[in-house]
Amino acid sequence: MIYFSELKYKNFLSTGNNFTTISLTGNTTTLIVGKNGSGKSTILDAITFVLFGKPFRKINKPQLLNTTNGSDCIVELFFTINKKEYQIRRGIKPNVFEIFENGKLLQQDAAIKDYQQHLEENILKMTYKAFCQIVVIGNATYQPFMKLNPGERRQIVENFLDIDVFTKMNILLKSKITETKEQINGASYQVDLAKEKLRMAKTLISSSEENIDDKIQENELVLEAKREAIEEQNQKMAVLTSEIQEIIVQEETISKLNKKIREMDGLQTTLQTKFKGVNKEIQFLIANDNCPTCKQEIHSEFKEDSLSEKAKKVAEYKKAISELTSHIETHKEELDSHMRSMEEIDRRNKQIEKIQLDLNYIRKDIFRIQEENKKLLKEKQQNIQKNREEYDALNSEYQKLSDERDRLLELQHQHSIAALLLKDDGIKTKIIKYYLPAMNKLINKYLHALEFYINWNLDENFNEVIKQANKESFTYASFSEGEKLRIDLAILFAWREIAKAKNSTNCNILMLDEIFDSSLDGAGIDDFIGIINTVSENTNVFIISHRGDQVADKFSNTIKFAKLNGFSKIV
Repeated sequence: MIYFSELKYKNFLSTGNNFTTISLTGNTTTLIVGKNGSGKSTILDAITFVLFGKPFRKINKPQLLNTTNGSDCIVELFFTINKKEYQIRRGIKPNVFEIFENGKLLQQDAAIKDYQQHLEENILKMTYKAFCQIVVIGNATYQPFMKLNPGERRQIVENFLDIDVFTKMNILLKSKITETKEQINGASYQVDLAKEKLRMAKTLISSSEENIDDKIQENELVLEAKREAIEEQNQKMAVLTSEIQEIIVQEETISKLNKKIREMDGLQTTLQTKFKGVNKEIQFLIANDNCPTCKQEIHSEFKEDSLSEKAKKVAEYKKAISELTSHIETHKEELDSHMRSMEEIDRRNKQIEKIQLDLNYIRKDIFRIQEENKKLLKEKQQNIQKNREEYDALNSEYQKLSDERDRLLELQHQHSIAALLLKDDGIKTKIIKYYLPAMNKLINKYLHALEFYINWNLDENFNEVIKQANKESFTYASFSEGEKLRIDLAILFAWREIAKAKNSTNCNILMLDEIFDSSLDGAGIDDFIGIINTVSENTNVFIISHRGDQVADKFSNTIKFAKLNGFSKIV
């Protein structure tokens, strides 16, 4: 409960440079009187201005500053809530808005709007509308509960039932739902992105390993071809070696042929020498009849016999030489054939050397390819390990994001359940339905106290159903202004009683501005004052009226305002 203790204001509207101080405690009923323009209603504007930053009446904020002095407009309000003492200072020229708690100024880091919000939501726990329905009521600007639209009626009731927190929660929840939806969209995008990264990583890993495997397989095919080439070259070299061996075997034959040819050449030379000798002797015998040495006559018989014998020898030698020459030619041809075969050895050796050179190149290629395959296998193992770590990291991130999305989806589900409860037709309606019978009972109680005998009933949508004995149902609009006032007062007192019971929008003051001056007759005024006296326990009621002379004796205290030297003062 809020206990307002003191209100002070200066240079506010018609007040001067000295503070006007009004005690808000000590008297259960206070009548405020004065002529028009004396400043009676200034108290209402001052109290709403200091609390909510705007006056009660329809006055522009700059007009609140006293035009004569033109500066240093200050309003101060002192009150206590749960043993905490508060002081609020609000002013114009200079602009001032300060909240003191137990003498200590509250932080003003936030914007003024947030500072005001803190005051209403965390300290006062009531809005301007609720305040003007239950605490400060004026005839000039007061809009009765029944003249509000259903939404505004509901808001007022929610406020003093202290269930407007559900509305605030619903507003916050809607913001959270929107935020969560955005987070889910973002999380879903991140999950899809992580999933795609995971897919691409898997594809890349598979592709990378396949590329290495393909390269290794390709190298193995090359190795197989190289090994086949080695085998083919080895076979060629074996053939060549075999051929060389076969040719080498012919060297003995060549040696024998050479020896035989030399022997035959020697023999031929001997035969030719002998042939020439015998042929020379024949030529001597033919040319000479006498011996050149002894000068003796060579006998014809001897000569003939000798020529005949030597002719035979010449024929033999000639035949032998011819045959020997034929044999030599044959052997030389055979030797040439064998020598040509020997020449093939060099050619084959060169072929073998080339094959060996090719084999060296092939073996180097094989070694290079084998080393490359070893590196590829090592790279594959390293890549497998690296890719596995990267994949595991991506998968972990994917799982983390998926879990976060699932958490947000679960949170969204919880929000949807909460939203159902916080809807106007949810938990708030259940609470209102619970209190409606008590509300209607209290309204009817005060209506009867004001001697207005109707059966009043508000439904859950705060539409009225009114019945009177032996008459059809009525609406609020069908009543006279005096009857409407009684209804408004009955609702006001019912709301205050419920607020007091709920300890929400509950305070020690009630300020009424000219609410019965035109609409209540003498009996109605007495009934009204009777109700005032009934509800004034722990409540300080302030009545602003032009009828002070008629009712002053019915109040425990009277404050009179007057205009002196152009300034409003208490006299």
